[in-house]
Amino acid sequence: MNDNDNKAWEQEIARKIAVDLKTRFGRSVSEAAPIDKGWLNVKWKMATDQGPAFVKHYHPDRYKLHASPERRSAIERSLQLQHRLSLAGIPCPKVSHDGASFMQQTPSGLFYAVHDWVEGQTAEAGHLNDAQMFALGEATGRMHRWLRAEAPTGQLSWRPDKAAYGREWQINWNKAEESADHTVMEWLRRSRATIESLDFARFEQCKAGWLHWDLWVDNIVLHARGVAGIVDFDRMAFAYPEIDIARAVLSGALRDGHMRLFEAQAFMDGYRGHAEAPRGILSRSLRLLYVIESGWWLRTEVRRDSELTGLLARFVEEMHWLEDHWDSLEELDAL
Repeated sequence: MNDNDNKAWEQEIARKIAVDLKTRFGRSVSEAAPIDKGWLNVKWKMATDQGPAFVKHYHPDRYKLHASPERRSAIERSLQLQHRLSLAGIPCPKVSHDGASFMQQTPSGLFYAVHDWVEGQTAEAGHLNDAQMFALGEATGRMHRWLRAEAPTGQLSWRPDKAAYGREWQINWNKAEESADHTVMEWLRRSRATIESLDFARFEQCKAGWLHWDLWVDNIVLHARGVAGIVDFDRMAFAYPEIDIARAVLSGALRDGHMRLFEAQAFMDGYRGHAEAPRGILSRSLRLLYVIESGWWLRTEVRRDSELTGLLARFVEEMHWLEDHWDSLEELDAL
């Protein structure tokens, strides 16, 4: 599909959703401005007679919701939890619902969700200031505290497993070797050495709970001195909330190969005002993040996918920074 065909396709989807918005919620759409963020997603800021709304269409090639009722149920649950978090005062947008569902479906089968519009801007990775990092820490701590108290206990969706990592690593290596992708092969050599040095017993003390699981800068809407809203809860799962700590610190404070300690400290201070974060959690959470993310980003398929090229450079930079500082991560536990 060329750019013109893709644009026409997106416009047709926006038209169908606008018709459904009028039927379902009585909202008349006067304009739909595309938002070019996210992988295989179609999003808009829609101007309506009831105020602006953020509308997200769940791309069938990414989510496959027609074929996966379990995935649809998981996103429905995440949208419901997001809405309840918003009602509890956590900075995240409310989600429109028709009394039965937070995820909507048009008569033609398009899945979408409607969120309150959050005014603000996102920052470049590594460029949050200390006030924004403190506010993000506060918001994350409040979110984790509410989820621990109010959300139903779930089953672990993932756990760190050295043998499982090794199997995944071998699959990624075989694909890189078949493609003669020497860049990814070198990445994988580094990741294998890193994981082989890791004692997985250190993760036995990790507390399970609900987490956002994607506190990347694109999902944090900011104003000059704070956080306007956390968005995109689609990956929310029951696993280890400290992964959110690592992802937020790495995304917000790592710049040009250096961890900005003042900003990282600001996040931890904000977080500890609302949730428990014992000394030692930062180095552990960063290693936990590496275990789950290195297997995703350090792959030939991701490197080949033009949709992910911009994101890939940043995430590979983060994985390599963790590898380069693996033996000194405990220095961050003073924060």
